[in-house]
Parts: sequence; structure tokens; C-alpha cells
Amino acid sequence: MRVLLSAYACEPGKGSEPEVGWQRALHMLAYADEVYVLTRSNNRTVIEADPLSRSAGLHFLYYDLPSWALKLKKQSWFRLFYFTLWQWGAYRLAAIHHRETPFDRVYHVTFAGMQAGSFMGRLGIPFVIGPIAGGERAPFRLRRGMPFPGKVRELMRDLGILVQRGNPLMRSALAAANRIFVTTDDSLCLIPPKWRKKTAVHLAVATQVSAVRNDKRRRPEFPQFVFAGNWIHLKGLHLAIRALAQVLVEIPDARLTLIGGGPTERQLRALAVHCGVAHAVKFAGRLPRQEFVDSLRDYTACIYPSLHDSGGFTVLESLQEGTPVVCLDLGGPGVMVNASCGFVVPTKVADEVLVVTRIANAMISLSTMTDAEWLRLSSGAKARASELTWADLTAFVAAGER
Repeated sequence: MRVLLSAYACEPGKGSEPEVGWQRALHMLAYADEVYVLTRSNNRTVIEADPLSRSAGLHFLYYDLPSWALKLKKQSWFRLFYFTLWQWGAYRLAAIHHRETPFDRVYHVTFAGMQAGSFMGRLGIPFVIGPIAGGERAPFRLRRGMPFPGKVRELMRDLGILVQRGNPLMRSALAAANRIFVTTDDSLCLIPPKWRKKTAVHLAVATQVSAVRNDKRRRPEFPQFVFAGNWIHLKGLHLAIRALAQVLVEIPDARLTLIGGGPTERQLRALAVHCGVAHAVKFAGRLPRQEFVDSLRDYTACIYPSLHDSGGFTVLESLQEGTPVVCLDLGGPGVMVNASCGFVVPTKVADEVLVVTRIANAMISLSTMTDAEWLRLSSGAKARASELTWADLTAFVAAGER
């Protein structure tokens, strides 16, 4: 069987959506004789430098828009047009290859959302979409502490979700699909009722069993917490900093390290000063991915209070390393984490003050539990990571259209 994966984002070792495209390509080899991956020309150098790109049966097709479109992509007003144009050009290239040697099935793997649609259903062969995201929203109750630009962006996102339900590009792709996968129940609500019978819910991100540590962890000598990711309003870092202020009342030596970077750094630093915790918050900046993963073993827990992440590679990487996770019951992290590997903070009918207190209580519990209790959570984290594998994700999606 010959299958085609439409994967705009596809690069090894990058994490996030590029990792989704890369891992789905590798694991699809278990279900097809030949796997063709259609991705950006910009990804070619990194892909071909990885020996796995030469796996038997794996082929890459590259496509990019003209230079004028790549330049305009930097303008926010043009991005949706850019992505739509890329999808159309990718389809035309796929159609040429399909005429020469037909594919048996086509998968839309990345983008994670469907604002730009997909034209691969026009190939006239079984068409599978996802898992895709886009329906997750930050609860209004938890927006009060966001910086003003963040509140505006969330309102624009709310509007975009409403508009997206009637988006003709998305609707035509959904109508053409034989099977649709979405990342969360929130994204399921984006699918019109008439197509929900062919829709299933599954996370879009996963782990490799070989990456899960099998050695016994040692608990850090004093409470150290970490966040890694973009410093943007939707990650809920303002909640973590405010929670730390409550933690320090009972655990004065607790510390929080923020790894990454982004536009809210100035506001976060000001908030740390305002809350009296500047001495306990380290703004570590960006780290190479492997250096960050290796550093996870130095921390008591990962704090990931994201308000609407559909995935969350940081959460999975923490679990792989045996580092418990504190997250909200929202989006993908709320699905990945359970009581065996961390704390899931409930947000239903809870305002921001109560959620901050619940995050603080989870951090205090992690700081004061016995070594044996913490080691049980650490072992549970590795066990949970072993349950959320790329092999299982790919099998789930592939089985949906057998």
C-alpha cells in the first residue's frame, strides 16, 4: 500500500508540530509499503541530515510557495492566505504524483488546525484528517490576570472559533474526509453534527517508549519547579508566579525556573516583583531541546498551567523523565496527566483566585510529601508516558480507515 502524508510541519528533533509530522511519518511505515511525506522545501536540509529519513519505504516530496509569498508570510494579515495557498500548491503536486503512480490513501497530518483547509480530498482516494485542534478556549474566569494584549487575542480567538465553524475551506475538507480525528472534546464541538459520526477524539502528540527513562529518580534536595515553553499569555505563567507567592509562605526555599522566552517577559518580571517572589523566579531563557530534557531530572515537578494547549510536548517530556506535572484540567495536558503522575487542577466554576490557590496547594503537597510518595509519582509519570506512544497514536489513526 502507498500512502501520502500532507505534513506542512515535519522536522526531526524540533518538538511541537514539526515533531508530529516527523514521528507520524516514521510510524506509518508499519502500516504501508511506501510512505510519501509532502512537506515544506524549507524542511529538506534537516530531514535529509537524519539517517532515519532514508528508512526503507520512506520518501519525501518538497514544495514551497514563491519567494514573494514567503516574504509576505511575515505579515500577520497574509498568513491565512499563505497557508491556504500552500495547501493548494501541495495538492497540485500530490495530484501529479498520484496520476503517475496512484496513492491508496492520504492523511492530513499537520497543520494542527484546519483554518486553511485541505484539498487532498480531491485526489478521490480515502482521506483521513488529524488529529486536529482549534476549539480550545481559555475560560473567561481565568482571563482577569492576563495582560491586556492577551485578553484582546483571546477575544479574537473566540471570534475566530465562531467563524471557523462556517469556514468553507474547513467544511469542504471535513465533507471529503472518510475519517476525522480531533485532539479534545472542545475541538469536537467544531465539527458540524452531521460529520461527528466519522469523528473520534485522540491526542495529536505522543512519546517514544525508548525515550522513557527506566532508572530510578532521586528527589531534588529542595523544592524546585520548572516551566518550559513560550512566554505568552495562554501558557498561564501569571498563575504560576502568583501561586509561588503562596508557596513561599510555607516553603521559603521553593524556586521556580522559567525556560523559554516570549513577548510577556517584561510583564512576568514585573509580576514577580509585585508578588515579592523575584528572588525565587529564575528567567533562564531558551535552551537546546536535549539540554532542557536532561535538566528535567533536577526538578521536583513541572508546572504547566496552560489555558488551552491542545498538546503540550513539555508535559510529555517531563513524564518521560519521571518528573511529576501540575497542570489545569484544560486541553491536552488535562488528558495526559492524572493522579498517578501529578496534579490536575480543576477549573470548572472556579475563579482565578481559587485556581491559583489550587496550584499552590499542589506545589506545597509536592514539596512536603515523603520521598516514597514522590518516588511513586515519579514512577507513575514514566508509566503514563509509556502509555502515550507514537506507535499507539498511529495505530489508532490507521485503524480508523482500514
